[in-house]
Formats: sequence, structure tokens, C-alpha cells
Amino acid sequence: MMHQHGRPRRSASSALDLTPWCQVYPESVPSTVKQVAERVGMPSRTVRYYDRIGLVRPDERSDAGYRLYSAEEEGRLLFIRRAKRLGFSLDEIRGLLAVAEGGCGATVPELDRLLEQKVLEIDARIAELSAFRERLIDYRAGKRLSESNCCSGAFCGCLDDVPEP
Repeated sequence: MMHQHGRPRRSASSALDLTPWCQVYPESVPSTVKQVAERVGMPSRTVRYYDRIGLVRPDERSDAGYRLYSAEEEGRLLFIRRAKRLGFSLDEIRGLLAVAEGGCGATVPELDRLLEQKVLEIDARIAELSAFRERLIDYRAGKRLSESNCCSGAFCGCLDDVPEP
């Protein structure tokens, strides 16, 4: 289709999309904190915190002093975000990141070990909560909930009969 001045008219689909992840830019163009945070789905302050504690490192700084992150660091942030969704602590993630530097062959067994450990922790916590629930039910069933029986000291005595765990 021709424009009225004799130049070809661009359709909307052929217009340049100048977003950092389109093919116009090489993959090595570094991203600012804000850009990388938006792409990985976390707040900028979290990216800065992870930088401060050493989980990620900007490859360089811009002339204006902005942190600039590579595609690899963006990948590390995605890895961290996904590991957090699995319930791993930042210390566990730090160890997993170190192992991941060696590739998937080293990462998969460590990930399996951490997941098994997490499942055991959850099972133990469920057992603790179930026992606590039973103590609450037993206490409530045996408790005489009456105002006249509890206020006989310097302070409210309603919980004087709570058993030790």
C-alpha cells in the first residue's frame, strides 16, 4: 500500500516494537533495576535488596550511576523468585545458586535434597499444629468458662489452669 507522498505505508503489524526484548536489540543490552524488576515480576526494592545481600550483581553502572543487569542476572532473579515460591529461605537459595553455577547436573540432586527436607519440615510442623489443636480442644472442653471462678488474684486468673506443653 502506498502513502499519498509515494512512500510505502507501514501497517500496524510492521511498525517497530522498540522494547528491550524484541529482536532489534542484541540480547546483551543491560537493563536497569526498574526494567529487570518489571520483567521478572518483583518490586524494584527487592531487586536492590538481593543486590545488597549478594544474590545478584549488576554487571556495570550507567554513566548516571544506575545499576545495569545482564540477561544472566535477570535469569538469576527468575530462579530466585521461583525458589521463593517453593518456600526456600534466602540462605537455601544462596546455596542453590552456587550449585546452579555448575549446571543442571549439579542442581537437580541438590534441589531434590532441599525439596525432601522441606517436605519433612512441613510434616513436622503439621504434627506440631495437630498436637497443639488437640491441646486447645481438650483445654476448652475442660475449662469452666465462668467469670465467677477466675478473678480471685491480683490479676485475671482465667488462664491459671493452662497446662505446660
